[in-house]
Amino acid sequence: MSEIDADHGVTAVSMGWLRELYDSEWGRLSASRAAEISRWLAKHEVAHLPSPLPSREVEEVVLYRPSSPIGVYINAARLEGPFKHRPAAAAYFLQDIAQRLSRAERVEKDRD
Repeated sequence: MSEIDADHGVTAVSMGWLRELYDSEWGRLSASRAAEISRWLAKHEVAHLPSPLPSREVEEVVLYRPSSPIGVYINAARLEGPFKHRPAAAAYFLQDIAQRLSRAERVEKDRD
């Protein structure tokens, strides 16, 4: 999934686009077909939001690589991956990110 890699580990696509990528012969999506696409994405080390995937082609979804830097943030916020049973670690990690963002914001304000 080169789109995800080109967009720093995260991208948004429509379910219609995703259906075409997976199997252009499918006429319509269904809940079972969306679940099949979800399993296919997992095999390619791609996670998605929302979960489960919607079954309407016009719905947009976020695809991301859990191993990418943004994927680690998403996992922490959702208490998934290495943070699944460690909410305190997720909170500490997110607090550190929030502090860095706040510091960067102050630096920007000081420049103005």
